[in-house]
Amino acid sequence: MSKPATLSTVEVRKQNRNRVYRHLIALPEPITKQDLAYQLSMSLPTLTQNMRELAQAGLIGSTGTTDSTGGRRPKLIAAIPDARYAVGIELTSGHIRMVAVDIQQNELAFQVLNQSFENTEEYGRRLLSLLEHFLSEHELKADKLLGVGLTLPGIISADQSTIEYAPTMGIREPTENRITAPFSYPHRLDNDATCGGFGEWWNKPNRENMAYLSLGRGVGGAILMGGRLYAGENHRSAEFGHMCIHPGGRLCDCGRRGCLEAYCSSARLSTDLDLSLDEFFAELQNGNESYQHRWEEYLNDLAAALSNIHIMLDCDVVIGGSVSQYLPAYEERLRAKIRAQDPMTSQGEYFHFCRNHSKTNCVGAAVRFISDFIETV
Repeated sequence: MSKPATLSTVEVRKQNRNRVYRHLIALPEPITKQDLAYQLSMSLPTLTQNMRELAQAGLIGSTGTTDSTGGRRPKLIAAIPDARYAVGIELTSGHIRMVAVDIQQNELAFQVLNQSFENTEEYGRRLLSLLEHFLSEHELKADKLLGVGLTLPGIISADQSTIEYAPTMGIREPTENRITAPFSYPHRLDNDATCGGFGEWWNKPNRENMAYLSLGRGVGGAILMGGRLYAGENHRSAEFGHMCIHPGGRLCDCGRRGCLEAYCSSARLSTDLDLSLDEFFAELQNGNESYQHRWEEYLNDLAAALSNIHIMLDCDVVIGGSVSQYLPAYEERLRAKIRAQDPMTSQGEYFHFCRNHSKTNCVGAAVRFISDFIETV
């Protein structure tokens, strides 16, 4: 058996510096150096050296002092949230959602724009112009921008050169990605739900394994196992929206029948009825019997999907997307339906709701760059 590789002094120092920075980012409040050393089980001289390097890089700073029982008051230390930031852009068939988030995933700016999608360089130039205006309007400095994550509801090749399949965007066969050609900023194009799942998982120390189900105009997902995204051999994992739940049923945008997306997309509750989601749920609260019947069917199909995902993967499932913001009011009904369908649980407590709802995918696209940056510190 070969011996594990011995880390060099430089590598050990980098590991320690990274531990300190990650810990400070995750803390909700500033902390004293003494308490930080205790929490990290790190000697004060080692911690002091790492803090000096992080402060010189402009990543952490003192936020004041705390009370003292005698002598000099200990300084409070914290990560500087806006030392860097990233932008996430979610592209749909008719809209653009743009968000800027800082190192701690705090929202710095958000905007929704009406813009019909085109896989063209001209569309990419318009997108870049909108981005430049967004940064200028919110006084976000370009030299602090880590990168721009772009996301759309479709399958993207591993090298991002090809949009392989995106039926809700009108792409049904492999097509060259022309959107990002004009971009000079560091950028990445990826599947919307993959980004959403990563954003929900990132920086959650107690969540090694997770599935993410996105309920928007399209229905998709992400799988994270052992703390890493599972992309699949062909970069097509977690296409939960095309899991068949009603063989021979409703026609899906993909051309097949019975897909989950045909039953649980936001369109089922909005576009198909010529309504907004807000209007649908307002009518539901007002007792509209037709909408109540449709909502009951929706919950039945969603329960079946959640049960199937859990049976296959045996991990928690986080629900995101535009529909997710309305679901907490119906949580107990959904759990009851899962208990009736899932033979592996009597509680149905393995699903949770995302934090950012309709912003989840674009926030996740930005977080990919933040995560990459922190790895290098």
